Amino acid sequence: MNPAYPGIAAALFYIMGSFMHVRDYRARRSQDAQRLLWIALPALFLHGVTTWLLVRAPEGFNLGLYSAACLTTFILAALTLLASTRQPLHNLFLFVFPLCAVSVLGGISLSTSFEPITDLSGVLLVHISLSVLAYTVLLLAACQSLVMRLQENALRDKSDITVLRLLPPLQTMETMLFQWLLVGVLLLTVAIASGFAFLDNMFGQPIHHTVLSIASWLAFTILLIGRARFGWRGATATRWTLAGFALLLLGYLGSKFVVEVVLQQ
Repeated sequence: MNPAYPGIAAALFYIMGSFMHVRDYRARRSQDAQRLLWIALPALFLHGVTTWLLVRAPEGFNLGLYSAACLTTFILAALTLLASTRQPLHNLFLFVFPLCAVSVLGGISLSTSFEPITDLSGVLLVHISLSVLAYTVLLLAACQSLVMRLQENALRDKSDITVLRLLPPLQTMETMLFQWLLVGVLLLTVAIASGFAFLDNMFGQPIHHTVLSIASWLAFTILLIGRARFGWRGATATRWTLAGFALLLLGYLGSKFVVEVVLQQ
């Protein structure tokens, strides 16, 4: 099957969901969880089919820039949808839907010089799986920190106080943020450790990939320590979260972009 068919359909669902989300937000209306579910479920299914068709290439496993981004956002949408059944996270779709739409359209329309992996050993599969899970959980934390930034801005702007009624309490959002950060840092720790322990030459990877991943791990770890020891919260927490994820993004997708698109290696 051509991945463009389910990919375009998934992107249309995501775009429709984004439009409805923005419209409700601008109208200061609460999100209809049932309506979001009926948009997210078919979008996620079609996104999953597209991801499988892109990653499982005839020559092996295609984990190039655009297919990896499509895989990451698929897991992000699945985690957000699953978590939203237990926690008030529906507003995260304000950022998740557009990210998914862009990644799916990029996956079906763009390609790079990446050579599919023909021999995916068990050790390498574990390392890649842990890395992708860590990136996805920390991406979810970054989206949550953006929602918190909206809440903080609303608190400062008293005329925009109606926005606060559309979002969960800031303390609840902050607690969930640090829960995601803790899980993400644990996964990232194991992913980096598995790379050093099992890969033949961890620093044989693009050097900036390894260095930036470690720098991101340090930023998130400092934030968690600052939270536990000094009670860091609010704007400090969102700034550190976004800075840590920016480093991770540069190390993960940034390094792949340089190698596969700029250098075409």
